[in-house]
Amino acid sequence: MKDNQKNVEENLNEFPSYRMSQPTQDLLHQQIMDTLENSNVRQKRQGVVLMKAKIGIVTAVAVVIVSILSINLLNDNPNSSSGENPIPIDQDVDQEVEQTPVDEEDNNLYDPVLLKEQAIEILQAIHNRNLDVLSSHVHTEKGLLVSPNFSVMDDTVRFEKNELPTLIDSDTTYLWGYGEANTEIQLTPADYFDTHLQVERFFESDEVFVDTQNQEVDPSNYLKTVFPDSKIVEFYRAGTEQYSGMDWKSLNLVFEQDEEGAWRLVAIVNNLFTP
Repeated sequence: MKDNQKNVEENLNEFPSYRMSQPTQDLLHQQIMDTLENSNVRQKRQGVVLMKAKIGIVTAVAVVIVSILSINLLNDNPNSSSGENPIPIDQDVDQEVEQTPVDEEDNNLYDPVLLKEQAIEILQAIHNRNLDVLSSHVHTEKGLLVSPNFSVMDDTVRFEKNELPTLIDSDTTYLWGYGEANTEIQLTPADYFDTHLQVERFFESDEVFVDTQNQEVDPSNYLKTVFPDSKIVEFYRAGTEQYSGMDWKSLNLVFEQDEEGAWRLVAIVNNLFTP
C-alpha cells in the first residue's frame, strides 16, 4: 500500500505546473490520497461482497435451470393444457350439450340375423299351434294378413292381434283365396294351417332370403310394392327334377315396424307354382 502511495505521489509531482495552481494541485493531491486510502478498505469489503455476489449468481442460475426444467416437464405432460384453460373436475359447468340429429334411416336399421331368428320362432309357434306366441310377434295396429298364394287383395283374410290366441279353436270357415282352376279355399283356421300353410315344409329350406329379392320366383319384387316399408323373410324350397323344378314353394313372413321401432309380423304369404 505504501509503495502504491509513493508511486502515486511521484506521478503527481510530475504533472506540469502550468496546468493548475499549487493550491489546486495540493487539493487534488490530497483528494487522490484519501481516495486511495479508502480504496484499501473497500477492497477488503469487496472481498466479502464478491463472495456473496458469487453465491447469489450461482443461486440465480440454479433457479433459472429449475425453471427451464419445470417448463419442459409441463410441455411433455400430456395432461397439461396447451393454451386452453382446463375445467376443474369438481367444477360444475352449466353447459348445453348439442344433440346430434338422428337420421331417419337409422330408425329403419335392423339386424338380419335377429329377424331371421324371429321368423323361425314364428314358424315353430305355428307348428306347435301355440298362437299365443304367434300373437306376441304380430303388429298391434295392423294385425295379421294371411294369403294362400302370392297375391294380396282387399278381401284377403286379416286377423286382429287379440283374435289370434283362440283362432285355432274357431269353427268359422273363411274364404282364404283361390287355388288351382280358380277353386275357392274355404277352410277353418285349423284346416288351413294343416293343408295350405304347412310350415313344416320350410324347416329345411334350400335358401332363406332376408330382405333380399328372390329372382327365381319374384323377379318383379311384388311384395315390396304391396309392403314398401317392410322387411321380408322368405323360406324357399326349390323344385325337384321329377317335376322339372316346377314344384317349388316359398313362404314369406312380412315385418313392419311398430311405434316403438320393433319389427312386427303383418303378413304370412304363401307362394307356389300354380298351373
